[in-house]
Amino acid sequence: MTTNPNIIYFGGAFDPVHLGHMEAVEIVRESFPDSKITLVPGFAPPRSAAEQKTVTAPFADRVAMVVVAFDEWPGVDVSSVEEELAAPNYTYLTLERFAQENPGSKLAWMIGADQLQAFPTWKNPAQILETASLIVLPRLNMAAGDLLELATNVASKLGFRTTVDRDNQRVDLDGAGSIYVMNRMPRTVSSSEIRKMAARNLKDIDAMVAPAVVDYISDLGLYQN
Repeated sequence: MTTNPNIIYFGGAFDPVHLGHMEAVEIVRESFPDSKITLVPGFAPPRSAAEQKTVTAPFADRVAMVVVAFDEWPGVDVSSVEEELAAPNYTYLTLERFAQENPGSKLAWMIGADQLQAFPTWKNPAQILETASLIVLPRLNMAAGDLLELATNVASKLGFRTTVDRDNQRVDLDGAGSIYVMNRMPRTVSSSEIRKMAARNLKDIDAMVAPAVVDYISDLGLYQN
């Protein structure tokens, strides 16, 4: 019998954290109400040919923005552990640390459907699935059934035997975790666009960023250069 994860991690640059991130957490929290959710700002995100990550705000400020965004959300917290890990911060190493700190807990890692497509190119993807389950949030024009098929194909490509549970929208992996598929899609928001808009006029980002985060950006003068 498959049991739900005890701790769910959500990694990202969060530069800045925005309403799309917050909706993603809310969607997952509704599906896993008994799970703790921990956001993990990246200290030194990996770079790839497909996506060149650039980080503008200092790590301490990106952590602080996540803290103020989720300040009153029960069961949601923030970890700055990647500051202590080797750079670049590969997900398998971050999860390895979390597994050591939480022996006996069932872990999961939140990603988007676009990240699932690229997942076999991640560093040590099979090790990630042996350490934690994946929770996948849909993107535009991708139905839950399509995501289940994609999850099955990704797991098979990595050498896992799979069992598809369509009733619970989950793919179970033999000898590893599961891949859970969410029904709802969070709003699409671009952190890079927020940074550009903030440089022009902070009021322009009010519809995309929580008020407490807008205040933090204003008080610290982030993204103003």
